[in-house]
Amino acid sequence: MRRKLFIFIQQHGEDVVKHWKIIVTAALIAGGMNFSFAEEFKPGVPKGWQLWGSESKYEIGIDPAESTPDHPALLIASKNASASDTLALTQDIDGTEWQDQQIELSLWVKAMGAKKKNRIWIRHNRSWSAQTIGDGQDWQKIVIKAYFPKPADAQYDNHFDIGIVLGAEGKIWVRDLKLERKPYAPDPSKIEIPAFRSGLPAFPPRNLNFTE
Repeated sequence: MRRKLFIFIQQHGEDVVKHWKIIVTAALIAGGMNFSFAEEFKPGVPKGWQLWGSESKYEIGIDPAESTPDHPALLIASKNASASDTLALTQDIDGTEWQDQQIELSLWVKAMGAKKKNRIWIRHNRSWSAQTIGDGQDWQKIVIKAYFPKPADAQYDNHFDIGIVLGAEGKIWVRDLKLERKPYAPDPSKIEIPAFRSGLPAFPPRNLNFTE
């Protein structure tokens, strides 16, 4: 058997070497591709953000399977979360430069198995705006807007927060967040209601059918 193999190599030496080089090169290329796409999940909270909730029931970090070098995708995924568990990722922002402006938060999102128990939001202590990520869809862009007023008095903190929350089971991915200031244009169809007044005397509900 060895003698036959030796004779074959002598007769077809150049072809054997050429095909061997092709096989080796192909293997190296395939190995390099597998290595580049087989990066591991990178757990951790992104710098500048805070976690709130059942941290031990979820994992959070950069998911290379959904990322590109210029667009890292953050994954929040349940491990053994119950129906009452939640995990929120938030960032508090100084509102000084945002007063009397429209805050616009845009980002690309994706959800799997989250069953609509998720939210992306902008919030301050006078109002908030939020949106749910549609489950089972491909990457989609979400834009959320909220007006940040000038502080009326000292009881209002001059800050707002943005956040992402996942409740119960499932996974959500987010990437390419952008926060911008836009000129505020009041909605002409909106009716202003009186501001809430604190410190007034309060009573049980009474005369709700106007008979007195």
